[in-house]
Amino acid sequence: MSRGPVMYISRQQLLDRYNAGERNFAGITMLHSSRAKENISLLCGVDLSNIILSGAYLNQIRLRGANLCGAKLVGAYMHQAALPDADLSDADLTGAVLRDVCLNRANLTRAKLIGAQLIRTELLGADLTDADLSDSILCQVGFSRAKIAESNQSQGIYCPNAVLWQMRMADGTYIEGPQTVEDTRKSF
Repeated sequence: MSRGPVMYISRQQLLDRYNAGERNFAGITMLHSSRAKENISLLCGVDLSNIILSGAYLNQIRLRGANLCGAKLVGAYMHQAALPDADLSDADLTGAVLRDVCLNRANLTRAKLIGAQLIRTELLGADLTDADLSDSILCQVGFSRAKIAESNQSQGIYCPNAVLWQMRMADGTYIEGPQTVEDTRKSF
């Protein structure tokens, strides 16, 4: 099934339109820096709160320290994206493809990652307090030093029905996988 017409947009165009009040960028394709000839770090540290990027193709996007609080990234494709230190609290990443993505130290508090594909995703030091990873696919994900709510520290990360493979658990066991999580919480 085809996506229909593709709307290409540069980083500068996205920023200009967002700053003019537009929020819905569903289905866009971000121009790759070699085609866009612009500063690839242009969106680092910017406020894009409540932006709608559902179904967007955001290959290799750089959003270090960006404010994406409340963003809608449902079904977004983010291959080799870099979002370290980004604020994705209350963001909806349901069904998103996060392949080779850096989310180190990102704030994912209350983020919805339901059915998301996290493959070789780095979440070192990320805050996953009350994040929902149910029905997700987790392969070679780096959860080292990830934070969860103090009261839930012993309960782990909420990920019922998630499929794990090639994952190191907190107790040192290695899951070659694939293996479905039957418990509602798992410690990585």
